[in-house]
Amino acid sequence: MTSRPAETVLKYASEPLLAKVMSKRTPRLPLTAPTSKCRELRIIISYAIRFCCIVVSGTLAAQSAAAGAVSAAYKPTTRDIVPEMRPDDRVLDGRVAPVLIADAGERANGARLTTASPTPLLNQGETIVNTIDVYNAVAGQKILIQNSNHGARYFTTDFSAAVKAALAAVPGVAYTPVTEQQMEITLAAGSYKIPISQTVTLQTIPGSIDDAPWAPGTQLQVDWLLSSAPSNGAPVESAYSVDSKWISYSQQGTPAGSANQAASYNGTRPGASSDARWSLLRSIPNIGTGETVTFEISMTNYALTSATTIQIRIAGAGTASDADFTQGLDAAIASARDENVSYDLQTGTLTFGPKAVFPFLFRMTAGPVGANKDYILDIRNSQVGTIDVAQAGVRLGTLSLTPIKPLIGVNEASGDFGVGRYNFKYTYPGKDRIDWAAAQGFGIVRVPFLFQNIQATSSAPLDEGAMRQLDPVLGECATQRLICLLDMHNYGSYYLDTSPTRQGIPGTVDVSNARLADLWARIASRYKDNAWVWFDLMNEPNQQTALEWVKTDNAIAAAIRATGAPNKIIFQGTAWDGAWTWSTSGNATQMLKAYDPGGNFAFEAHQYLDHDGSGTSPTCIAGSGATRLKPFTTWLKKYGMQGILGEVSWAANADCITEATALLEHWKAAATASGGYIGLTYWAAGPWWPDSYMYLAEPRPFPTGADPAQLKMLKSYLLR
Repeated sequence: MTSRPAETVLKYASEPLLAKVMSKRTPRLPLTAPTSKCRELRIIISYAIRFCCIVVSGTLAAQSAAAGAVSAAYKPTTRDIVPEMRPDDRVLDGRVAPVLIADAGERANGARLTTASPTPLLNQGETIVNTIDVYNAVAGQKILIQNSNHGARYFTTDFSAAVKAALAAVPGVAYTPVTEQQMEITLAAGSYKIPISQTVTLQTIPGSIDDAPWAPGTQLQVDWLLSSAPSNGAPVESAYSVDSKWISYSQQGTPAGSANQAASYNGTRPGASSDARWSLLRSIPNIGTGETVTFEISMTNYALTSATTIQIRIAGAGTASDADFTQGLDAAIASARDENVSYDLQTGTLTFGPKAVFPFLFRMTAGPVGANKDYILDIRNSQVGTIDVAQAGVRLGTLSLTPIKPLIGVNEASGDFGVGRYNFKYTYPGKDRIDWAAAQGFGIVRVPFLFQNIQATSSAPLDEGAMRQLDPVLGECATQRLICLLDMHNYGSYYLDTSPTRQGIPGTVDVSNARLADLWARIASRYKDNAWVWFDLMNEPNQQTALEWVKTDNAIAAAIRATGAPNKIIFQGTAWDGAWTWSTSGNATQMLKAYDPGGNFAFEAHQYLDHDGSGTSPTCIAGSGATRLKPFTTWLKKYGMQGILGEVSWAANADCITEATALLEHWKAAATASGGYIGLTYWAAGPWWPDSYMYLAEPRPFPTGADPAQLKMLKSYLLR
């Protein structure tokens, strides 16, 4: 799909999102229609333009610097910026042009440098593997490998140690250190690979350095350079001699979500003591006899320079006590602490020294478990910073989620199309569409909205005029007895504490989890008497880790429950909330830490069937329908959780119908009142989609036109 040229946009450092934006997210509208959803992506156009302006001179400059450091002004190579591009493609004047490369059997003798990392950014804790690919080397030939630029020292091991470890696995290859960051390698005869593995350290990037001013956030550039040695040098392929990445410090903020945001926070301000954010989490929602739960206290955004304190206690709301464990809270903390942590038994005060390592972990093992009980801890009275997540609880026994008949429905999308005036930049489904959904037999609809349209700034009251546009939608859902997933469609972002025009990642410096939680508390207060409204906390977080996002989830859940709202809360994972990446993204481990004090919650995942799971192509991958839901489904069943597929879709061709059938059969088989799927909302229906939209699941003209194939399929799987 294409949109009007003036509204064409790209996504910084994310080719899959680019496709998602240009097709799934950006309908083409008649010129007389209100502005399309592509306006929500305007923020990132400046980054994309810069990414496309890659010049060959960058590679040449890097080559000339093989004996020394690469200039900090060096720009990304083609393979860094366009992860889907073939290695034999080059960018000239913003266009991709193929360069003739010999067939594999005719490859030139010598060495090349390759990397499997698909994106230009490296985050804390990530591992990158740069591989020296040797082909038909002559014994005794030599190459130079160098690691340079500001980011070269931001790895857990120094470069010489990483190279030495890699060479130890390759017989006959020797090395000689030239400098601390450069090694001369003497090759053995033959063809083989030398994988050099390095992991990014967790230390903070200095705020005064930013090697990528053309991108949001603070990044340090790191370059790997492969060259022929001055004496008896092996040939090195010039097109495969440089790899450049940018180490991004996740706590300092990167652009969040989609471009419906205005300018995003560049995140360069170092954290002060007042920026410290404390969280209390537990590792698993429930345990049985002899099973163990791990509690963790974390502090982020600030590096301690002196000792600081926080108190921990058993919360009065719990029904379990220390007597229900093999050892109580005091003993568990005492056995976990080291010389950098002290604990006062009388006051429950933990003192963390400047060398304390976070998170601080302690474990508790359940004794004999009979009737269900809840053991709840809370932290309070932090000496520095604020407490984002004050409470964590574990069920001794089994979860008691209310059984719900599995429901099918659609996303009534248009409220996420832009920021500004109602019915010009965005709209909501009218009474006609809610009534139509009910008439189809659907039991659930998902209604996206943007926080910018209902709140002017961080901590501001709800915009009453804007809320009066949303109220009738949710009221009609109640009238028709339709569950409404009220979906904040902002891709894991929120306002800066100090700016109404810039956004960043909640939980980082200057972007408060507490203020985002306060917005949800205001929404919950308004709709807490409408049991048909479920709170869908955030669409597709993607710039934060699963651990970072679950802290935001928990802060929001606690704020909602503090209002007395009993409505169901829907938690999402990070990494675009993909079902197929539920395990590899960290969601499978970290989302177990999601905690709803009210015990009325479910988890949401999304799944598309095209090649990259972005929902941008009419082509479905063979076998995707039967396999892509499995990681999420398996997780739901293992832990007895309730799940919703918040977005699924497919085109109306034969291959996609086959895969969609397999997906729906999988969902149906796992659709149970508890410990499986309780909902599915197809993407998409809604008033502003063009008739030609490949995933459209409503009749056109609406509502009298013929049912599209996707709508017919959904109705055939309704559980009667």
